[in-house]
Amino acid sequence: MVCESCKQHHASVHVQQIVNGAKTERNLCKECAAQFDHMNLNQFFQGFLGSLAAASPKTAEIICPECGLSYKKFKDTGRMGCKACYSVFREELTPLLKQLHGSSEHQGKIPKKAGVQLMSRRKIEALRRQLGKAVENEEYEEAARLRDEVKALEAGEPK
Repeated sequence: MVCESCKQHHASVHVQQIVNGAKTERNLCKECAAQFDHMNLNQFFQGFLGSLAAASPKTAEIICPECGLSYKKFKDTGRMGCKACYSVFREELTPLLKQLHGSSEHQGKIPKKAGVQLMSRRKIEALRRQLGKAVENEEYEEAARLRDEVKALEAGEPK
């Protein structure tokens, strides 16, 4: 397929844009794609960051002790400085992640190596939530059954 812009090189980049509900698609070569005027990732995240409640002056002063990145700098660039930034800015990131993904907890694919343990942990967490609701609703027989199931899973017994 030939580049739709220069009509000379092989098109290796497919660009989709949705602006005000109108979708446009273009097939471009690497050179034309580099010049294509599109929203970069920084602008994308800044849009979400800017849509959150205005940060208090105290929040803007938060600085990562490992890399020295301030929350203000993160908000300006949309980029973290290091892995510690995720912990340092956790309180500010949680609403952003909820807005972007609908949740602040990852629910995607599970790695094969950790899959069995992770699935077991998630099942135990779900059972504990059900157990809490059963106790709250005074459904003691169901609560006892759920308690026993949680104990069996924690002991490594298949259920």
